[in-house]
Amino acid sequence: MPAINRILWIACIAIVLYFRSSDNMEAAYGLSITVTMLMTSILLFNYLLKRKTPLPIALIILVFFGSLEFSFLISSAVKFEKGGFVSVLIALCILSIMYIWIKGHYIKMSLLDYIPIENYKNQLKELKNDVDRPKYATNLVYLTSSEKSKRIERKIMYSILDKRPKRADVYWFVNVIVTDEPYTAEYTVNTFGTDYMVKVQLKLGFRVNQKLNVFLRQIVCELINNGDIKVQNRKYTTLPNRNVGDFRFILINECLSSESKLKSWNSMIIRSKLFIKKFTVSPAKWFGLESSEIEVENVPLILGSTEHTTLKRVYK
Repeated sequence: MPAINRILWIACIAIVLYFRSSDNMEAAYGLSITVTMLMTSILLFNYLLKRKTPLPIALIILVFFGSLEFSFLISSAVKFEKGGFVSVLIALCILSIMYIWIKGHYIKMSLLDYIPIENYKNQLKELKNDVDRPKYATNLVYLTSSEKSKRIERKIMYSILDKRPKRADVYWFVNVIVTDEPYTAEYTVNTFGTDYMVKVQLKLGFRVNQKLNVFLRQIVCELINNGDIKVQNRKYTTLPNRNVGDFRFILINECLSSESKLKSWNSMIIRSKLFIKKFTVSPAKWFGLESSEIEVENVPLILGSTEHTTLKRVYK
């Protein structure tokens, strides 16, 4: 990604300008290499366990390589003051970002409110058939983090029904899972026995471009051919015999609400993650939706129990 390349470019220039010569860089380079070797041995040990290798064999390999690399680490540690501290600072910076991102994810997931989609089947059907409301889109698409086939976040249903009722022919709730296999391209579908509610789970390999609009059109065509949803005929189109309607993607942008009641440490983690998120690639660009019709909605992220103050009317 361009952002990662720019960060690496700036970091490399900063390192060269700081050390000025390869002799000065030797200590930092040696320490970073030995730490990398040690981490590789730990990763190899975990990989062997994942591949069902007997524990004694995996331990022997870890102890053999780990003892050698640990001795190299001890010998390189004396170079800490000569430049080795730079490698440690960079590692701590990366480790802090990773910890904040993962810890923040778990804090949010543990406190988010998930609801059964089927509980709102009748309301969505009434909204779909409410001709007094203008049609918002033929296919209204929401991204969800819920991996369960029958649940989504409450904020999504709030966006559809409460914030501004959005009438559509089909409501799509899409969950994307990145697999460890590089070229996985699979999906599962739950229509809840309807032709207007679809929960899709995409399983994509880590090397597969997440072009969500392309995949969704393919899924829609297959569901129409199978009779799971109705044909979406278009009166005005440049393509003859086109039976797939328009798409509109709703991207929900979270901001931490002042009403959230979290422990100070957890609150700092969440705020730090939201700050880091400002410098990451936008969901629209990540999922290849730049040329699609998108609407971004800001939703307050209310985490933890909140205290409600009741107003008392005073008569004069």
